[in-house]
Amino acid sequence: MRLLAPEKTEASTVKVTTIGKNFDPFDSGFVSDPYPTLAKIRESEPVFYSPAIDSWLVTRYETVRAVLRDTARFSPRIVSDPLTPLCPHARDIIVNSEFDVPGLLVNNDTPSHPHCRKFFGEPLKPHRLVSLRPFVERTVAAQIDKMMEKGPPADLAMGLTWDVPALVLFRLLGVPDEDVPQVKEYADSRVVLLWGRPTEEDQVRLTKGALDFFRYTTRLVHARMENPADDYPSAVLRQRDGDDSKATIRDIIGVTFNLLFAGHETTSSASANILSAVLSDAELWRGIVSGTVDISKVVEEGLRFDPPVQAWRRLALEDVVLDGVEIPKGSHILLHFAAANRDPERFEQPELFNTDRENAGQHTSFGIGAHFCLGATLARIEIETMIRQLSQRVPNLTLVPDQVPEYLPNTAFRGLRNLKVVW
Repeated sequence: MRLLAPEKTEASTVKVTTIGKNFDPFDSGFVSDPYPTLAKIRESEPVFYSPAIDSWLVTRYETVRAVLRDTARFSPRIVSDPLTPLCPHARDIIVNSEFDVPGLLVNNDTPSHPHCRKFFGEPLKPHRLVSLRPFVERTVAAQIDKMMEKGPPADLAMGLTWDVPALVLFRLLGVPDEDVPQVKEYADSRVVLLWGRPTEEDQVRLTKGALDFFRYTTRLVHARMENPADDYPSAVLRQRDGDDSKATIRDIIGVTFNLLFAGHETTSSASANILSAVLSDAELWRGIVSGTVDISKVVEEGLRFDPPVQAWRRLALEDVVLDGVEIPKGSHILLHFAAANRDPERFEQPELFNTDRENAGQHTSFGIGAHFCLGATLARIEIETMIRQLSQRVPNLTLVPDQVPEYLPNTAFRGLRNLKVVW
């Protein structure tokens, strides 16, 4: 999270096509349903420049995959730079503070990235994340208990799919129960600050929140230095064993900050999106309830069909050509996972939600290559658990008809803010 990243330069010499001129990722129609527009773009002009976000959009599956794997020519260091550069007031807040979050994982380059990923990824290896399954089961059960006690209608997005990933992540990172409401409030602001189009007033407010959150994370890590526990900060501190060549305290604070700030948004969004698709298909839901449909296949196809991470960013380190289009060195590139996941050259009849799709797992939703998501195993466990327990305990669950879906306007994340159900 580089809040003080250099401001963007105007790409005045870039030729802007009609598609590029008209593309607006914040348009309400696109935010509500981007897929028809993305399909037309991918077919007619799969790579183009958008002046609205000073970025080149890449939409074909093979090209997105190739860029993700090519770390020599495409850098991830701009991934979490604010899409809308901070206004002077917001920048001054950071400049005159102790805020210091280095690029270590998602926005870090070779040669330091492999070491950082190995060191900070050790406590997040799949076999360790699987050990959280009992806590996930209890947490999901408790949230469903609350929902059923209140009775219908209920909002799955606010009462289940948002809370469960947050509570599991906070347990992993050692956030005390009494701090959970405050940390949830901190974390919910990052999407707009980094990938949205906030006003200057919003930037100031959200930047102050990020600074408060950084200070909270600093206190949390220092507390674990004094009193280690069974959580992520304590694990990396033990691995460090006082050796700054492995990781500094600054590094550990930075990674913990980013995980707290970002670690549950994708799972929250994915689970809401998948449940919406599943409950929209009565036959599919009956198959899940009866046990004739494999929930793991539902999850994989859901991640492809409506991915929580719609697009991710890269920086061109040299002049490149993508799908016949020349892109100059220093350009910002937006890799559109949502478009890639519905590329008919890779996925047959991509607009259909097909749980028998043999190559659904080839989706780009968790990234590809060196920066593949470290939390993918835990995300799958959480989503599968939510679907399974709902199907067992509330088999007659149905969507409230004619509800209007709400999404937060931004270029990276897509997750339902409301999903009302009855039973």
